[in-house]
Amino acid sequence: MANVDLQLNAIYALVHIHSVIKNDQQYPSANPAIINFIETLYLHLMDTLQQDAPLVFAELEKNALSGENISDQKDDETINVSFLQDIFSGLDFKSFSFDEDPEKEELHIIINLLKQKRKPAQDEASLPGPAAENSTEQIIPDNKVYLTLEKGQEVVAGPNNAEDKIPEGVASMEKVINRINALDGSIESIPSEEKMDMLRKLSIQSAEWIEKENAVTPEYKELCRRLETLLQEFISNGFFAEATPIINVFSKIYNGTLKKDDDIKDISLKVLRNMASTNNFNILFKEINTNEHNKKNEASQIFAGFGSLVIDKLLDSLKKDSDSKARISTIHIIEEMGQAAIPAIKASINMNTPWYYLRNMAYVLGHIGNESSVDVLKPLLLHKEKRVRKEAFKSIVQTGGNMRGPMLLSMLFLVDQELRVDIIEALGKVKCKEAVTDLHNILKSNSTMAKNDHISVPGKICNALGAIGSPEAIKVLTTIAESKSILGIGSYSKEVKYAAERTLAYIKRKQEE
Repeated sequence: MANVDLQLNAIYALVHIHSVIKNDQQYPSANPAIINFIETLYLHLMDTLQQDAPLVFAELEKNALSGENISDQKDDETINVSFLQDIFSGLDFKSFSFDEDPEKEELHIIINLLKQKRKPAQDEASLPGPAAENSTEQIIPDNKVYLTLEKGQEVVAGPNNAEDKIPEGVASMEKVINRINALDGSIESIPSEEKMDMLRKLSIQSAEWIEKENAVTPEYKELCRRLETLLQEFISNGFFAEATPIINVFSKIYNGTLKKDDDIKDISLKVLRNMASTNNFNILFKEINTNEHNKKNEASQIFAGFGSLVIDKLLDSLKKDSDSKARISTIHIIEEMGQAAIPAIKASINMNTPWYYLRNMAYVLGHIGNESSVDVLKPLLLHKEKRVRKEAFKSIVQTGGNMRGPMLLSMLFLVDQELRVDIIEALGKVKCKEAVTDLHNILKSNSTMAKNDHISVPGKICNALGAIGSPEAIKVLTTIAESKSILGIGSYSKEVKYAAERTLAYIKRKQEE
């Protein structure tokens, strides 16, 4: 360490800068990087001096007892460049280095100040006035910057434009996160709604920047690296809504919704993989299942953004987990992911998969599926397990849209008798006109029916024809009702004729209403 007088002068200068920048109103627009740098330097050096220079603090205590205030040691209310040099020479800092840190602008500012030639006019220039700020803008950012404030290390500097092209919103988000982490556990660490709203807006802006970029430039890589760090902080702190816009844009690039070249897709995949870590998976899984922080929907949106990177893990757990409660929780998460989960579900379905898994997937598709997903359910109508067949049928009816009629009709004579009856009723409800001929043929022949169904099935077929209500369907019903038997031999049983007559009477009443 240097002698006590030099140390005292350095501390006076440091305290003066710290006090003026933080408290004096003549610096309302002070660069946040300068304020943050001085704050960090102030806290670090004071801590170092307390341990390594007790004589200095003894002198400070003596001055305090005599009523002398450190902050009053300098009469003017400006900050001179020379003060910064007094600090480093007085505290015996020969050189220093900065560990890699998002806020590299701080180092660029201080290097610029220290390397200026000490012309009289410049030495007396106030900071952070216009002249100082303009000179700062001329500094070329460096991508080899380190921040530890350790003594005896060198400053590593080199030209790089990447930092200047990074959206300012990223640095702003980093400052908020750093502040929250620094105050962890205190009331001040709880961000206000205004601050959270700011984070959400800045997150959207950063996502838009990623969305527009079409080349893997140094600044693009740097932004993605820093956004990945921010995303981890967001998820760890439960800021799911703030993470969603950025994750979504990486997801759109990765899944091809947003067309980019392979290099950009690779970077997006890397970010998503890192974010879909086991730890983050557990954080999101817990919130979805407990809604502890009332952020269930936001957590589900992040899972949806992860897409196949987590859906495969979820689906695999459904196949292996013997705990029914755990399976229900997993099913719930997949449902919350919505249609983003459909491709992976379709890819996972085959007839050799455990029956309970197929039933669960049929159930899920019945809630999140659409016309484009019912094709994978069609083979399940022939599965040996009745519960799988029933669930597949229900899901087709619920989500099949215009595909329901043709698909169910194509399976009418392939499925078991019980499911065939269900399909007959469904064909009527969806008004499948193409089914009229096949339904008529079933009525003509009892060979396709079990004995127990000779009474109930004809009635259901006639009801289905009546529900279809097309001219062809009414014509079939009329033919059946008016048919005559010769010597007791006829094409239709009395049960069938009665069902047709009843259906025609119903149609007539409806027309008269």
